[in-house]
This record gives sequence, structure tokens and C-alpha cells, in this order.
Amino acid sequence: MRVSRMVLAIGLICAPLGAAQAATVVIYVEPMTLTRYTKVIDTPGPDRVFVCMAPPATGGCTDVTPRKKR
Repeated sequence: MRVSRMVLAIGLICAPLGAAQAATVVIYVEPMTLTRYTKVIDTPGPDRVFVCMAPPATGGCTDVTPRKKR
């Protein structure tokens, strides 16, 4: 465990740091077991988060993007 943490830390330190991009996060939920699967897609525009039923379930996605506080 100690070795894996050290390798992860070295990898994060040596990784090139780029500019943050907006992303769309889609969380698929299996209706019978409530198991969640996450998919991140790089898209232009603002960050968005959707919760969808996993295929082959039918139904639309719910937008759960946090709103900005004023």
C-alpha cells in the first residue's frame, strides 16, 4: 500500500498540468441494483452533471448541475 501511494504521488507530481476544461459528467444508475456508473465527456461550454437510468431502461436524464449561489 505504501509503494502504491508513493507511485501515485510521483505520477501526480511529474504529470504536466494543463488548463482546466469544462466537462459533462453523466452518472448512469442501474434501476434494479442502484449501481452507479460514471462517464466524463470533455465538451465546450459550462460544466454539467446529468443522472440517467442505465441502458436498456427508458426515460430521460435529470440535470443535477449545481446552481451558482448569488
